Amino acid sequence: MSFYIVSTPIGNLKDLTYRAVQTLQNCDLIICEKKSKALKLVSHLGIKGVKLIPYHDSKVEKILPIVIEHINNSKNISLICDAGTPLISDPGSLLIKRLINEGIEPVPIPGPSSSISALILSGFNTSKFIFYGFLPKSSDKIKKEIDKIISHSHPVIFYTSKTDLKKIFELYKDTYEKILFSLSKELTKKYEKTIRGTLNNDNSKILNSFYNKGEFVLILHKAENSSSFSELEIKKRVKNLKAKLDSKKSVAEIIQNEFKIKKNLSYKLTLKFW
Repeated sequence: MSFYIVSTPIGNLKDLTYRAVQTLQNCDLIICEKKSKALKLVSHLGIKGVKLIPYHDSKVEKILPIVIEHINNSKNISLICDAGTPLISDPGSLLIKRLINEGIEPVPIPGPSSSISALILSGFNTSKFIFYGFLPKSSDKIKKEIDKIISHSHPVIFYTSKTDLKKIFELYKDTYEKILFSLSKELTKKYEKTIRGTLNNDNSKILNSFYNKGEFVLILHKAENSSSFSELEIKKRVKNLKAKLDSKKSVAEIIQNEFKIKKNLSYKLTLKFW
């Protein structure tokens, strides 16, 4: 009869809405991310006899005919993910696109979202924001993506792991730009916590006590009074000056004056791009 996109708790099972419970209880088929996670949820709700099918976008050709058959036979289907709102950095977008092309209109059942929960805890202006999701794995690509996206004047939401967090804080600990951060973990769970600060500070003590098992939401926001130039601009200027001047010291002094940065940082960047 209908295809539902159902948001499920991100940690606290009490966050499941009445409508979500009713929808899942009336379903004949639940398409899920991991069957083991879905089993825990349906068991908690006392749902019996419902069929669970694990899904990834690579399986869309296999799952699509099953969904269409159920819809044609007046059956109700729900799509859920392991936690939170499906499709948000989770599988499902390809399936939804194919269903729409088949003339099947999905029904959203709104609910918990770790990105929105972290955003409202950040203390940043939330009237406009950017959701990025998961960053690439290599340090070079991480920095390239962050540099590009935080040039906007809005908070940017990232999903990240402990390993990638360490890379990010290491990459930006000496940056001349003031980049604010809000970092949340284990949202809605027993050990929920949010810390805030700036990337260009030594956050090692705070972070060491913060790191452990858990899922993290990192929000970055370029401070309004932060430098409006990028390392790429400094790199180009250093290369240009190098062609005219032989002295690193002279180039560093010019960089310091033109970009209004500290003396030690201008020399460090000059050496970096020489």
